[in-house]
Amino acid sequence: MRRAEHLFFVSIYPKIDGHDAGLLKLARLGFNLLQNLYQKELKVLTKWWIELDLPRKLYYARDKLLENYFWAMGCLWEPKFSLSRYCFMKLIPIASMYDDTFDAYGKLDELEQFTAAIHRWDTSTKDLNTNMKILFDAVIDSYDDIQEITSNEFGRSYCWEYGKPALKNVVRLYLEEARWLAKGYVPTLEEYRHISSLSTIYQWAAFSVFCGMGDELAPKELFDWLFTEPKMLVASSDQCRLMDDIMTHEFEQKRGHAPSSVECYVEQYGVSTQKAVDALSNMVEEDWKIMNGELLNPPDCVPRKVLSIFLAFAQIMDVLYKDSDGYTNSATTTKDLLTALLVTPFPISS
Repeated sequence: MRRAEHLFFVSIYPKIDGHDAGLLKLARLGFNLLQNLYQKELKVLTKWWIELDLPRKLYYARDKLLENYFWAMGCLWEPKFSLSRYCFMKLIPIASMYDDTFDAYGKLDELEQFTAAIHRWDTSTKDLNTNMKILFDAVIDSYDDIQEITSNEFGRSYCWEYGKPALKNVVRLYLEEARWLAKGYVPTLEEYRHISSLSTIYQWAAFSVFCGMGDELAPKELFDWLFTEPKMLVASSDQCRLMDDIMTHEFEQKRGHAPSSVECYVEQYGVSTQKAVDALSNMVEEDWKIMNGELLNPPDCVPRKVLSIFLAFAQIMDVLYKDSDGYTNSATTTKDLLTALLVTPFPISS
């Protein structure tokens, strides 16, 4: 979360006796210039989102364009990654609606038909629920846009072949969770972590940012690596899922949701909810250790900058889910942070 750190240090630096006024002015100017770039990007994305009109069509789903931009900005804040942020944003706000469709809207038979259609890559099928067809078409349109941009910008056309399995993996995992709910099945914690951790869409998110990076930083071999379920992906995904579960499991169970890691742990070990939460929190700490270990000893084929994206994913989750569900209920501290990062510039003269 470099931008949040920048915000913090620029805010406290004037309070230090003997601070360098010129350096402070430069830091404020740098913050404001980058904020202006983010605002321009958001203007383009907001126009696209309004024209797409998914929040109105899919009334049951969360409308989280700004929160997802915070995620994109957090993992790749530098100006040179503007295209990566764009590719990320053309998919991940829609992915959030896929999550809500499988969690809270679709009937099991509809979800099975939806998943089968995606695995066939068939948008013309007549047996799809209207809302699910809207979602499928939205992703296809975004894929077409990303494909055109990356072909024109980098002269590469292979991104598309990774986009299909990324989406297929997500819906396959979502469907498995929906089946758990329909059957009243509580998996073991190990089974749960294997399925639900990877349903965090980190693979899909990483695919999207790789598309916007170009061959120098994200060659074809890196896409291949992403689909081997590498340690960095698994650990960051697991950290995301466990932190999410710890903060949201009570609300999710009230509305009718597949069992979370908390319920799985309680069922498997016969302990209290608090003891389950404590144990899962320790597992989150182990995930952090794995991520740090991977950064210290990166695989030969993976630049440390790429690994740091997954670390940034984890840091953003820590910000959003440390004390509450700051993604779903973003009108609290998340709103204040977004306002500071994206709306309010630093005064240059004072």
